[in-house]
Amino acid sequence: MSDENKRNEAKARGVNINASRKHCKEIGDFIRGDDVQKAIGKLEKVIEKELPVPYKKYNSDLAHKKGNIDAGRYPVNASKEVLKVLKNAKNNAVYEGLSEENLFISEYYATQGNRYLTPKRNRGRKTKSAHITIKVRER
Repeated sequence: MSDENKRNEAKARGVNINASRKHCKEIGDFIRGDDVQKAIGKLEKVIEKELPVPYKKYNSDLAHKKGNIDAGRYPVNASKEVLKVLKNAKNNAVYEGLSEENLFISEYYATQGNRYLTPKRNRGRKTKSAHITIKVRER
């Protein structure tokens, strides 16, 4: 990537956040490509359980929701964590001198985090964990 493109984007990462990777992946498909302000509004509506997140890959045994959504859920915990990382990416972009009104989510991906967040001898306890990376870019 050239230096010109690097100056037009900002990045934020959430490492070992306390949320399911599958929920974070579906949220990413829901907000990728949107303006940052629109994505923040969507996530706040999901937290208030007004707007369901459509599940496309991990949708076995999920019920239909009102509107034009086939299968969906309200992943409140994952939405709160993604919202923190998204606001951090927006603040990083403003710090780098990018215009706040022209930002959109150019890249979003979620990967599996550390499954064992306890010491080695207590390997019986597993937790859900994910790594999230969000890149915002100026239009």
